[in-house]
Amino acid sequence: MIVTLNLFQDLKTKSKKESEIAPPDKSGSQFEMSKKLNISIIFNDPVQYAQGPIYEGTGVDIDQLDEAIDMSEYGVLDEVKSVERALAPLEHNTKIIPVALDINKLINELNENKPDIIFNLCESVDGDPTQEMNIAGLFELLKIPYTGSRAFSLGLALNKPLVKSLLNQNKIPTARHFVTNTSKIHMNGDGYRFPMIVKPSREDASIGITNESVVTNEKALIQRIEYVLEEHKQPALVEEYIEGREINVSVVGNDELITFPISEIDFTGLPEDYPKIISYNSKWMYKTVEFENTKAVCPAQNLTDKEVKVIQDTAKKVYRLLGAADYARVDMRLKDGVAYVLELNPNPDIASDVPEDTGFTRSAKAHGWEYSYLIQQIIGFALKRWGVK
Repeated sequence: MIVTLNLFQDLKTKSKKESEIAPPDKSGSQFEMSKKLNISIIFNDPVQYAQGPIYEGTGVDIDQLDEAIDMSEYGVLDEVKSVERALAPLEHNTKIIPVALDINKLINELNENKPDIIFNLCESVDGDPTQEMNIAGLFELLKIPYTGSRAFSLGLALNKPLVKSLLNQNKIPTARHFVTNTSKIHMNGDGYRFPMIVKPSREDASIGITNESVVTNEKALIQRIEYVLEEHKQPALVEEYIEGREINVSVVGNDELITFPISEIDFTGLPEDYPKIISYNSKWMYKTVEFENTKAVCPAQNLTDKEVKVIQDTAKKVYRLLGAADYARVDMRLKDGVAYVLELNPNPDIASDVPEDTGFTRSAKAHGWEYSYLIQQIIGFALKRWGVK
């Protein structure tokens, strides 16, 4: 049984209907899905482990609630519905499989009903994102093809210091940084410049990033490092904060890579004393100032041809370097014509029309790929990569 949860039902921003989007630009595409497949859509089911309130079936109008609402755990449910809806007209044998605490149930299911391919939407196990790679590894051990990046790349992308070291070694611009297990530091003579931003070193989805993450002096830096060490139980990643445009690029493919139109986060609505960053509130906490005032603009405006080329070339280099597969998003800061890489997001959120597209889906539509075509292409890329005839 699939449990659906439409927490976004009353958001006010509506995406364009697919019929209003320009005809597909199919340059670089390689797959027409004519064969009927057994497809298992596998996802982490937050309903089985979430600690917060669940509003499904309650009739609660979330706009009438006083508190901000954390939607981080539930976006995957909208992804499942979107992918299932996109595949329905093609009459594949599609099965929805939730993953929660008992992994043996998943193993038994896959052994008894082995699909042709898995559409992998599993981002964690029991709310732990570090387990994402292990689920993908399980698919590999069972020799079942699946969409998206392989286990190694999923784990690598979560290790931010290692990613930054690889970027440096390959001369791909990224902010100056250091990693620390202690708050007993002194910045004199180290050459680092304030402001800085302090993040957990092994998290995704902006976990641990708040307005207080950007620091302007040593006292605030030490306090924020202590917060990361105590609250997140992992080393702190400290970066020089780049005052630039927040850019992200969605990339698809394997043999040949396609970059969708560049997207930019518009920070102009934020209060002046708020740092211009994508914090946890910006991504997930509906009804916060940050959530309401960090909207994506795609295609990004007022980029020169040279800047567009630099951004797209950098995104492709990062995609190749970190071993992304089928689809991914690369986040950057653009300053003085230099694209400084923040991170690679493998298997980004691809929900659609619930009621608002995610960044990746919005970029695909700006490229001319309506949603069902995008999902077909991701499956096609995966089938070819795994050598499925």
